[in-house]
Amino acid sequence: MFQNKKVDPTPQAGEDILATLFRHLTTVIVDKKTKHREFELSRSGRLHWVRHHLDEKKSENMYLFSVKEGKNQRTYYYDADEEYVIILEPLRSGEGYYLLTAYKLEGKDKERNKIMKKYKRRLPEVL
Repeated sequence: MFQNKKVDPTPQAGEDILATLFRHLTTVIVDKKTKHREFELSRSGRLHWVRHHLDEKKSENMYLFSVKEGKNQRTYYYDADEEYVIILEPLRSGEGYYLLTAYKLEGKDKERNKIMKKYKRRLPEVL
């Protein structure tokens, strides 16, 4: 649950839902063309952070916002102190979310401050 809404793993045709979610939470895309993913130790070591954040155990320096990205609308929950982001996709019904992924900002994403750029173009309300 997050903000009184149910959070579910993202379903993908023909795949085990929990296996898909685990893969997204513990791996990183290394080849954008083939979408090949490889294990990432730092993501795996922070796996327990997802629940901590979704339970809203921390309230300072947290940014919750939604952004339209092409056809999709995504909701971001960003911990500015830890530079950790959780990406949710609101269900069409508005009664819950799909948990897409969660990770610590590192490398180019951190340098370019992508999350705060998204925050600047956020929707007027959180979906």
